Amino acid sequence: MSEDGKRVQKLAQSLHPVLLAAARAQTCEDDQTCQRPSSLGEEGSFLQARINDESQMDTDMENSDGSQTNTSMQNYVERVLGKVTALGGRHQNNVELAKDEVRNLAIQLAADPDYTVFNVSQSNMHDAFERIIAEMEEIINDTLVSLDKDRKEFDIMIDNILKCGRNLNASNVSVTEMSPAVLLLGVEHDVCRNDSVPLRDLNHTAQTNYYNYMANPNMPDCAQNFEPGTCPAQQDFSVPLYFDNAIACASSVDSWAGAFHKQAQSLKTAHEDAEAAVIAKYQACDRTQLTYETAFCTYRTELVDQCSALDNCYSSAVGVFQATKDLILKSNSSRHVAFIAARQVQCYIRVLQSDNLTMAAIEACDYKLVDTSPLALTVPTIPPKPACDVSLVAQHPCGTAWVAKNYQDVTKYWVAEQIAHATCGGLSGV
Repeated sequence: MSEDGKRVQKLAQSLHPVLLAAARAQTCEDDQTCQRPSSLGEEGSFLQARINDESQMDTDMENSDGSQTNTSMQNYVERVLGKVTALGGRHQNNVELAKDEVRNLAIQLAADPDYTVFNVSQSNMHDAFERIIAEMEEIINDTLVSLDKDRKEFDIMIDNILKCGRNLNASNVSVTEMSPAVLLLGVEHDVCRNDSVPLRDLNHTAQTNYYNYMANPNMPDCAQNFEPGTCPAQQDFSVPLYFDNAIACASSVDSWAGAFHKQAQSLKTAHEDAEAAVIAKYQACDRTQLTYETAFCTYRTELVDQCSALDNCYSSAVGVFQATKDLILKSNSSRHVAFIAARQVQCYIRVLQSDNLTMAAIEACDYKLVDTSPLALTVPTIPPKPACDVSLVAQHPCGTAWVAKNYQDVTKYWVAEQIAHATCGGLSGV
């Protein structure tokens, strides 16, 4: 075998670990599914194919001229390189393995006094090197595509958090202040109760006047003489001696009775009218109160439901954000490793292609400052949870505080406990 052929064989054997390590180091990220060997037999077949390829290459190199050797080695590299290409940029850990192997290759060849760029170009390895550079570029592009997906994922998660507030707003339930409609019904109820106070007082006055007048009729004193044996009868009008006096008394009683009847009837009518008015007002206020409290309880149910839905939605969306954020940051760390490693692989390959294959050139690739600004990823701030105040309905119809505040004002309610009981009976379970 010629010296050039031996050098090419050495180069091909050095490249084998690079490509085979990448082919065998299949690791998956971002919940991707890898196509792994279904049995040891499949992996054994791959390794056996490699051994057969090596044996065939040795035979070809021993029995053929330089051109045939180059062609055989190139065909082998193409086959293995196709397996590496099939892995794709999703397998970012492989790039770090490839970087180590390419670096070791460069170090070995840098120590070989017979290595020249001319030998590599004559072995048709130039195209293979360019393929590796292109493959690294595809991996770099894959990291950028993956980054864009993660940025969009952040946008989606933030929008899901904001959607909790949008759902709350779409409910049209007042969540930071008492419902204006319920407040208006409450005002109407209070106005009704306030208006009932003077009617109640008027009824009380009419009843007092009527009862007092009837209890003190101011009947003429002589009328008692029509009842013989009664005291303090002064005369017995059944005795003929007092008949004239009886007739005179009857005239007085007649005058009194007409006036008494008229006044008594007037006071009775005034009392009945006042009583009917206040009863009608209280009945109207009871209906207003029931409407108000029914609306309040409906609003309370809606508010509690909406605040509960907000809590569940927000905590769930934030939980997904936090868990996914950790995965994205881990993925972003892997992207940086793969991005930098791919650039370094390209650097090592270009050193292999140059006339300056020295340790200094290799170390320059080791410490190469790779611009990773395209991988910048800003983690968005979690939007605050919208306000939803259930304390607005902490006091509700039939609750102790509500009853004390709304039912037990003796200046407004005629029969406070009866009103409370009747109302709460229609709102059981609130």
